[in-house]
Amino acid sequence: MPEEKKIIGIVGSPNKDGRTNELVTAALEGCRKAGVETEIIQMSDHVVGTCRDCLPWICKDELKCTYKDEAFEFFSEKLLNCGGLVFGAPVYWWDTTAMVKYLILKMFRVYARTAPLNGVPAFGIGVAGGTGNGLASGLRPLYHFLQMMWMRPLEPVPATRFNFEVCIEHSRELGGELAGMSRSISPFKRREESLELYDKLPYLGLSRAEERRVLADMVIMALPEADRQGAAAGLAQADLLLVQGRSLESAAKVSEVYDQAVKKYESKV
Repeated sequence: MPEEKKIIGIVGSPNKDGRTNELVTAALEGCRKAGVETEIIQMSDHVVGTCRDCLPWICKDELKCTYKDEAFEFFSEKLLNCGGLVFGAPVYWWDTTAMVKYLILKMFRVYARTAPLNGVPAFGIGVAGGTGNGLASGLRPLYHFLQMMWMRPLEPVPATRFNFEVCIEHSRELGGELAGMSRSISPFKRREESLELYDKLPYLGLSRAEERRVLADMVIMALPEADRQGAAAGLAQADLLLVQGRSLESAAKVSEVYDQAVKKYESKV
């Protein structure tokens, strides 16, 4: 019987003690509870260098970077030998961190054509911890990476300060599911199967306006029940405006509801 591989958790944040670390840690707790060994990696300890896009393009054939990069070698070894992946990153200005992008681009350059991670289960956690803006767009680079690596995805976790405790518990649950999947890797037989699965994942296909609507609803749900009714009515008005084709007015109404709900939320905490 082959040795069971570790599930690794990557914390793509410069803050080792922040919300991203808490959520990745929770996910790995779920993995361990299901009986699978784990390892957490702080990306700030292993910052990958930029891809030089060198020619001739020999890294795709030699399956290693042409230039010495100990951090990339470290991550390559960990990823290529993992049984599953939890990839967490904070959201900066509606996007992921530079550290994450450097790793992703080098992995694409060297390994995307051979798909050595085909079928390995994974999920991403995006932490839009301040305003909450970018809760979906910040996840897209993570899931683009998983897709290009042919990894088998679980649903994303769009975390904000407003739904953080819910995301902690959900990350644990997903960790348990990930552990089960890691025991029986199911590779994709063709690219179309992967594309169809990724297209069905929640949050990743949201427009910016839809993302803001989801965010406003998250803030409302974080309020005491007595404060929710008026805010929910405001979102209903925004939805009606959208149905009427008044998209800009609808978006403005969503922003108004969001701003008011945040003020109420901050007055309670």
